[in-house]
Amino acid sequence: MTGVRRFTWVPVAGLTLAIGCHQAPIEEPRDRPDPEQPRSAIDGEPPVADAERPIVAPFVHAAPTRFAPSLTAIAAGEHPPTGAQVADYDNCASCHEEIAAQWRISAHSFASFNNPIYRVSIDRFREQDQGGARSRFCAGCHDPALLVDGDMDADIATSEPRAHVGVGCVSCHGVASSTRDGNGSYTLSSEQIPIPELDDEASIERHRSAMGPAREQCSACHRAFIGVATGHPHHLGGTDEPGPWQDSSYAGNKLRFDTPIAEKHCADCHMPRETVDNATDPAIDEQGQLRSHRFLGGHTYLAAMRGDASTLARIQAFLRGVASVDIAAIELGGQRHLLGHGADPDALGDAGGRMVVDLVVRNLAVGHRFPGGTRDAQDTWIALQVLDAGGNVIATLDETHGEVHRLRTGVVDEDGKLVDAREVERLRAVAFDQTVGPRDAVVVRYAVQLPPGAVGPLRVEAQLLHRSRTLELADQTCKQSQTERGQAFLQATAKLIGQRLDPCVELPVTEVSRAALSLSGGTEPQARPDHERLWELGMALYHQVQERLPEAREALAAAEAALARAGLPPAERDNAEARILAALGAVAARQGRVDEALALADRVAKLAPGHPYPHLLRGRALAQVWRWAQAVPHLERALAASPGSPKLAAELATACGSAGLHRRALEVASAALALRPRDAALLRTQGLALQALGDPRAQAAMDAYFVHREPDDQPHLAAKCGERDPACARERIPVHVHE
Repeated sequence: MTGVRRFTWVPVAGLTLAIGCHQAPIEEPRDRPDPEQPRSAIDGEPPVADAERPIVAPFVHAAPTRFAPSLTAIAAGEHPPTGAQVADYDNCASCHEEIAAQWRISAHSFASFNNPIYRVSIDRFREQDQGGARSRFCAGCHDPALLVDGDMDADIATSEPRAHVGVGCVSCHGVASSTRDGNGSYTLSSEQIPIPELDDEASIERHRSAMGPAREQCSACHRAFIGVATGHPHHLGGTDEPGPWQDSSYAGNKLRFDTPIAEKHCADCHMPRETVDNATDPAIDEQGQLRSHRFLGGHTYLAAMRGDASTLARIQAFLRGVASVDIAAIELGGQRHLLGHGADPDALGDAGGRMVVDLVVRNLAVGHRFPGGTRDAQDTWIALQVLDAGGNVIATLDETHGEVHRLRTGVVDEDGKLVDAREVERLRAVAFDQTVGPRDAVVVRYAVQLPPGAVGPLRVEAQLLHRSRTLELADQTCKQSQTERGQAFLQATAKLIGQRLDPCVELPVTEVSRAALSLSGGTEPQARPDHERLWELGMALYHQVQERLPEAREALAAAEAALARAGLPPAERDNAEARILAALGAVAARQGRVDEALALADRVAKLAPGHPYPHLLRGRALAQVWRWAQAVPHLERALAASPGSPKLAAELATACGSAGLHRRALEVASAALALRPRDAALLRTQGLALQALGDPRAQAAMDAYFVHREPDDQPHLAAKCGERDPACARERIPVHVHE
């Protein structure tokens, strides 16, 4: 073909990007950096010409260890740990009695074959893996005591003590170093842990120093992936808590304009300081507190099968309020009413009794996606009911009436069939992801048919409900526990650690949040003002398909109007207006409305001086229409304010490469890969930069990208899922209607 121009650096883009390329040039506001500079001057730093930058060494993945496909290793030394030492917790419990007591009932303690949910999954996986060597992939995080002795390559006896320990003290506190790669990417120390003398402060300090900051190990295991080494045809990312956290406000990054949020690490939520009464644990501080080792999360099923009502109550209290649900819009007779304002129940006759409800679910307090963990096995959903004036339920959409919306990731097998019971060996591609990122919001749209003659005022109620595992996985867990092998493991768990488990127990359901709205010519008092709720609705509708984005603009325009009526103090008003305008700017940028997005960025900058979001908005708006050289200075400033964000680094690196700044692209990508080592966008940018620079390492870098990029059959398998399953087809659309 002739006349075809190749754009090596340009990422895959949609129709809006192509249209945007034909827009007339815009005049840059005077306060913006010179778009022709190769890099903006940030905080007085002079720009550096790309040709003057040294070629940095590319990021490379660590070589496989003898525990591959796990990334676990043991440091060289005189005393490499044995499985018995890794499994030993009694020695630690002799001093740290309170910590050990908390750990014994935690999910970490039940991470190995003593957990029936894990056991049914790994047993299936091992059946496909002759010799068991590939199951080391699981063992680096779940079975370190078995792994270090090489026993994952053989049958696991039901009475084996090391299979009933899980993640013990040494698994975290005996780690010499770790990376954020995942799949057990830590190195166990070969130094003996110094045992302290309680009357010798120096020996206590040596012991404390040897333990190290165990919180740094979280990323090593709470990020996972599969690939050729695990018997799968290609790379596929899995559980990833560090990834969303790294790009969030909780990690100190400013990728969204939000209300102020305190920075938090994993331990701040899952290991908060806890007051302990009548205990002598030396880890207790002067305020009578220690770091909780309960590791609370969403493990209600495990607590229930152990019959531990106290822990179950703690977990449910922990979950309540981490996300919210709001009734944001009502549609009657073809008319859409935001927050229910003006929704006249008499219009039901014109609507044929059909009511469409927009529900906004927002992740308020989870630093990763909600729900998290193994997102394909999570079970979180929204229930809706409508009541008449007498309090009678006249319409329902719940688990027994219609198909509810579930916040989960849909992963399919090689035939495009959804995998519902954590069959890891069958996972091939992601068909959809309906979970919610940190501080983000999504819209769930329900339609219900109301009976003729319904007497108002009507009341709409919604619940956000959580169950820790799918019913399909729970059913398989129960059935496996009733086999001879399952019974033997349960008996061994009772004998070895004194815990009796009932995997066939009914799974607890936790109400995370609820909302109610009365249609009586107005709304009942709400806890939050209208402009805040409409801002959240606008944020949620941002995730619509391109042609439905006007709905987001409508909600945000209504938020502006509601704010004008709110009568807030100036500082509070300015902050709220800046957030609304920032959301409008993001919508405009996605639509390719560059002039509008840049103008909105200027308004946000005036309302919130010093906030870096306007730089990010400008950079994204310009990059959206391929004006790379102009986008780079703004993205540089945004990254300077959020240096720990791999997502933002990938955006800047792509812009730099597309603008011909290959050394800078390599520098940014290689640095960010240390935070997210298998990010396909970063690996691609790194490889392309090395190619452009004529570096002999380019081929190896590109090979790493091809290994980790989205598999070629991903869209085909996702489409096949939609063809065979109407529910899957529906879930592939970001905002859809559940009838």
